[in-house]
Amino acid sequence: MKGFIIFLATFLMLTSCSTDDDVCTGGEGTPRMKIKFKTEATGKARTMDSLFVSVDYGGGEVPVVQNRFPTDSVLIPLRVEDVPFTELYIRTAAAGPASVVKINHTTVNEYVSPACGIRKLYQEVTYQLQTPVPVLGTESAQNQIVNEDKTHLFLLF
Repeated sequence: MKGFIIFLATFLMLTSCSTDDDVCTGGEGTPRMKIKFKTEATGKARTMDSLFVSVDYGGGEVPVVQNRFPTDSVLIPLRVEDVPFTELYIRTAAAGPASVVKINHTTVNEYVSPACGIRKLYQEVTYQLQTPVPVLGTESAQNQIVNEDKTHLFLLF
């Protein structure tokens, strides 16, 4: 009898949990910026053999992507505090020269749910290449970042 009561109590505890209690399991959080690559001369899509991306979140460069294998896109988290820009440092080698891309944006708060809270959306997004080696140019694909499904920026190599 005692074992049955313990089993019943455990069963009720496990079945009473619902997905509403989970914190942002369905991708409702602040979206990251999706970057793809093109060849500058032809405008055709390009796969990068290696790519190193650092972001300045206010305290200096922080490595975010360190791919030493072929990739056709990366997802980069932007600043979430009320600062109107994020700076990216892009390298094709770990110790090579870095291109600096400044991303100007305004942030908008969006309430998601009690479990997830508020997420940031980015509006009026513009891209400015400040140091052109190894990246030769930028091409804007979206002027807002509200999800991670669409490409937001093309880097031209």
